[in-house]
Amino acid sequence: MGARYAGPVTSPRSYSCPVCGGAVDERSRACSFCAAPIASVCCAHCFHWNVPESIHCAGCGRALGLEPIGEAGGLDCPECAAGLAAYSGGPGRLLDCARCGGQFVEHALLRDLCLRRQTYGVVAPRVAAAANPLAVPVRYLPCPACRSVMNRQNFGGASGVVVDVCRGHGVWFSAGELPIVLSFVEAGGLIRARHAAAAPAATARHAAAAPTSGPSPELALATADLQTLATGLLEELGQAMSGWIESARRR
Repeated sequence: MGARYAGPVTSPRSYSCPVCGGAVDERSRACSFCAAPIASVCCAHCFHWNVPESIHCAGCGRALGLEPIGEAGGLDCPECAAGLAAYSGGPGRLLDCARCGGQFVEHALLRDLCLRRQTYGVVAPRVAAAANPLAVPVRYLPCPACRSVMNRQNFGGASGVVVDVCRGHGVWFSAGELPIVLSFVEAGGLIRARHAAAAPAATARHAAAAPTSGPSPELALATADLQTLATGLLEELGQAMSGWIESARRR
């Protein structure tokens, strides 16, 4: 029996191989017992791979329709050395490894994907489960494009997903990490992280300028935050995403 869609996932679900019946991770590209294809349907909206029986994408929840067409990317996977397939996504490319499931996303495309997912989150807000960065062993990978060693960084500072960042080319996500990061963005994680980083300085400014009577600095800051979110949510997300990328590049 195939896996049923139950909303975007942050942890793998069990799936029975249609050939040998073995229990495998539904995100696996091939069965670990008989090598039959498992996740073989690519989502055109978030590039998550799904099992053939899926009606909705397990990564973003959108209906699966026409698949994006991949072509030879000319680069090799930094984890397993297999050739990467390139998928065009408007402002940039996503390079996908069919063997291990890793994905390299160029900075411009990653920013666009995050902006789109934040829009979905405004319409139908939900809470995303945080990942555990300690669950993945520490390793340093070369960039598929320039072969320079990439920097490891917790995406957004609070997602729990440690990604590999190349300053000039893009971000590497190991298998299953991209949909977790996009769910984190959709739940407002990047904006919350940016507010948390700016809160101490903003509180100090409000305290210095506050009159002797009237609303407390904390209330004034909360009101200002709500106004900011209401009037410029997407613009702020763009700034947060740009700030995170620039921070990752400098490290």
